[in-house]
Amino acid sequence: MAKKEYKTTFDQLIGDLLSGKSFYDLIEWKRFVNKETTAFIVSDAQNEVLHKDGNMNVLGTWKVAEDLGVVQNIKNIVAACRNKEIPVFWIRQAFLSEGKDLFPGTCFEALISYLRTAVPTIMLDGSWDMEIIDELKAIIGPKDIVIHKQALGAFEGTNLQTYLTHMGIKTIIVCGCILDQCVESTIRTAWDRGYLSVLVKDASAAGSMEAADMACQRMGLMMAPVVDTSEVISLINSL
Repeated sequence: MAKKEYKTTFDQLIGDLLSGKSFYDLIEWKRFVNKETTAFIVSDAQNEVLHKDGNMNVLGTWKVAEDLGVVQNIKNIVAACRNKEIPVFWIRQAFLSEGKDLFPGTCFEALISYLRTAVPTIMLDGSWDMEIIDELKAIIGPKDIVIHKQALGAFEGTNLQTYLTHMGIKTIIVCGCILDQCVESTIRTAWDRGYLSVLVKDASAAGSMEAADMACQRMGLMMAPVVDTSEVISLINSL
């Protein structure tokens, strides 16, 4: 891709930002999305947060997802990616029983141990709660890559970076749960590693619409362009 020169002035830049534009509104970010170097990442679409009977249903993420049609939106994006042979990654978080993979002697270990006294299967690998929700599990293809993580973000402690590097990926389309935690952490780390992230807001859910909107505002300024499902599918179809 030929390098494009951009020019502006300080006053024009400040005026654009004060008018509500993000940095991504000021450049042609879509030209960095192509089928050879783009991947789709779905974060933590698990029963625990996406199903009404999940053991973290009190957070309300499942209800926000239901109102937005998150599951169907993810399915639609996956279908578009299949048509263009864009790779799909499914990120799944879980911890082993008895705290075997928790950091010993840390506050986090104490927190998980405490929570499991009330909810024994919380974040427990092998439990129904930690499985990808049935509607999405059914469409995981033989070429899809499922990555298991223990951190909030999808990069920390996983081989996601290795896959992306070997596949020549430079742009990631990201969605899932929980938007202001795992999804945001993944996008922030991707920024630090030089990837362009594209956040699909209505294929993601937080505990409330207010929390989701705040996360989109934070990331939309510099970390990632924020789009809806129809826009990203139109972009994929154009590749």
